[in-house]
Amino acid sequence: MTITYENHFVLVEKRESSVALVTLNNPPLNLNSVPSLQELGESLRKLGTDPDVRVLVLTGSGNKAFNAGSDLTGFKEMAGNFTGRKFKIETDVMNSLEFIGKPTVCAVEGFCMGGGLELACCCDIRIVSEKALFSQPEITLGLYPAAGGLYRLPKLIGPARALEMMYLGETIDATEAYRIGLVNKIAPAGAALEHALTMAEKIACRPPNALRVIKEGMRKMWLRESKDNHYTNLEYIEGIFNHHNAIEGVAAFLGKRAPRFRYTE
Repeated sequence: MTITYENHFVLVEKRESSVALVTLNNPPLNLNSVPSLQELGESLRKLGTDPDVRVLVLTGSGNKAFNAGSDLTGFKEMAGNFTGRKFKIETDVMNSLEFIGKPTVCAVEGFCMGGGLELACCCDIRIVSEKALFSQPEITLGLYPAAGGLYRLPKLIGPARALEMMYLGETIDATEAYRIGLVNKIAPAGAALEHALTMAEKIACRPPNALRVIKEGMRKMWLRESKDNHYTNLEYIEGIFNHHNAIEGVAAFLGKRAPRFRYTE
């Protein structure tokens, strides 16, 4: 049975497929504000510990924008403490999304800019409409990508291309985003969410213990020297290869049948 939670800025739909659809609901641009970020953070905390959810799909309401960045209304009047608090909340939410212990897929229609692009970069996989547009335009405001863009974007597309995007603040289209490795797949206009949900449902059928190790291990070892990673990899191997899902997976392969994975630890 599908269960929907409707907050003001974030909609959460838990599907029978064990996929949770999280929709940013601040149209038309789904801008980031303190209230919207707080709602997103709370939703991520609940979904991160929900045993009925194996994969998250993040999208924006409408086709105009996934998320076009921060709501700059009243920016000039913002006190320093408020600005710092806003970015602290934003940083915490970005970290929650990046390090949530479940696979995440981002579906992008329209604008994906500024803090919106930083949010998309926190997801594991990005599926975008052929009409999607991307930029880190902060430099045009005398600012910089302060919600993780400085370190997440270079990881995805390399430092040279990331610096070009951040130095110029110019917009790139979906084709260029795919070419430089920013996105995984381009879907027809209006179909990004459909394609993202299809992929998420496939991922949800994979054994969750192995998914967790893949995600946690890759992110942990990404930041370290290779010589240190060998030992961490050995630790993961011992846990995975002795797990009942691995034993069942090999037995199913040898028996030429579909595996019967357990979705509990």
